[in-house]
Amino acid sequence: MDASRWQKQHIHFQKIVWATSAVISVLLLILLWSLGFGLETASVTFILVFLVMRVSLAFILKNRYANTMVRVLKFDYEELERDFRTVFKNKFIRFYRKSEEDAYFYEFPGHNLSMTVQPYWLSNDMNVKPVTKVTLLILTAKNKPFAEMLADSIDEMVEQRVKKRGSVASDTKGTQPH
Repeated sequence: MDASRWQKQHIHFQKIVWATSAVISVLLLILLWSLGFGLETASVTFILVFLVMRVSLAFILKNRYANTMVRVLKFDYEELERDFRTVFKNKFIRFYRKSEEDAYFYEFPGHNLSMTVQPYWLSNDMNVKPVTKVTLLILTAKNKPFAEMLADSIDEMVEQRVKKRGSVASDTKGTQPH
């Protein structure tokens, strides 16, 4: 199993990054074109500035002003649901769970934090089994320690599942006839 990790993101900055990069690049294209630069030179500059701006703004804004934590787990989301409830019970974390068609939503009273657990496809091939996307929503300075504790608890649960899955696989290898 490939290791994944928690990624901090901002849920609204992706659109802002694209729009800002496009606007600044188009203004630069118009400026260069009006100053007499050829279309080829202005176009290449447009593309370079757009890419550099997009990457720079993405790193600066999405990581610095993150309001979500996202992790993709290579387990079925319905299998994980029971494990989440067990982890929350063992850590004495109060929660409310609401299930919808293809997702589970958790609210943690007193922390103004929510968690979404939903299937996530790594490819467009519908024959490939989906993995699970876990999103901790609306991080603030007040709930950040709780969110990090919650993320660590989920990491521990995943490690235990991987170890259990590995021990089951090694047990079955030893019992097969030669």
